[in-house]
Amino acid sequence: MNPDLLLNGLRAGLTPFLGLPLQLEPDAVPGVVLGVPFDGGVLHRPGARLGPWALRAATMGLGRLPMPLRLQGSEDEPRGYAAMDWVDGGNAPTRPFSIPEALETVTRTVAGWVGHGARTLMLGGDHLMTLGALRAHARYHGPLGMLQFDAHPDAGHGERWGTEAHHGTWVRQALEEGLLDPRRTVQLGLRAPRFDSEELAFLCDAGVKLWTPWDLRDPRLASQLQGDLARVGQGAAYVSIDLDVLDPAFCPAVAEPVPGGLSVVEVLALLRPLHRWPQPWVGADLMELAPNLEGSEASARVAAHLALGLLA
Repeated sequence: MNPDLLLNGLRAGLTPFLGLPLQLEPDAVPGVVLGVPFDGGVLHRPGARLGPWALRAATMGLGRLPMPLRLQGSEDEPRGYAAMDWVDGGNAPTRPFSIPEALETVTRTVAGWVGHGARTLMLGGDHLMTLGALRAHARYHGPLGMLQFDAHPDAGHGERWGTEAHHGTWVRQALEEGLLDPRRTVQLGLRAPRFDSEELAFLCDAGVKLWTPWDLRDPRLASQLQGDLARVGQGAAYVSIDLDVLDPAFCPAVAEPVPGGLSVVEVLALLRPLHRWPQPWVGADLMELAPNLEGSEASARVAAHLALGLLA
């Protein structure tokens, strides 16, 4: 981190993500970090609207150069500083009481940066807001591949809860709107109990690849997994991390924790193949951190390190 940026942050009382320069107006930059302070689509445990502030605070003074996998000798995949020449674009101004308005605000905010050629990293906020980011990127790039880390498939119908959209519906909506290429869409970490099997049938019929933690740990499926991960990156791609993909032992402060999840080391390992894609992902997000819940500081720090795994 540039020490001047750190000192400026201390003086101003601001904590931009990873100490990046704060720039609120879209411009031609390699990438931008955007907060999404909205949780109106959360079913049970609200608080994710506070996630962007907690995620930014967790990166205060955090180094941006990954530790080498091999501390002696050369690395197979040398990596540079995370988010080189990126900026922190502040938050999308999502007001708390209207889901359609919040989605439109996210779409408009992300599109402003994408139109200048920037990649985007979104800090959530509830997972429904990913739909807004996908709308912005798909307008510019066409149908996207997507790698989704999640305990839930998020392809349900909203009617059960009296709303057409919530944080468990956005994948279905994105597929139905043509924002995603289902043949290049992969979900990792699925394990939450279901009301029925309709969501899974819908995704399988569409061609989405589904992986449970047990599948991911099965060495017999390793080559199939690598093929699925590579296929996502054969065009413009989006990476979405719901922090509930992690076991609650590692990241408890999320809207819908589910036991039996992945470890931090496992998720970081699954992020490494992304850096071998022919082109970098165009958008990504870290969603569902609820810093009002128990274990929030540790959960935010875990999320910050996952962001480094995405960026570096």
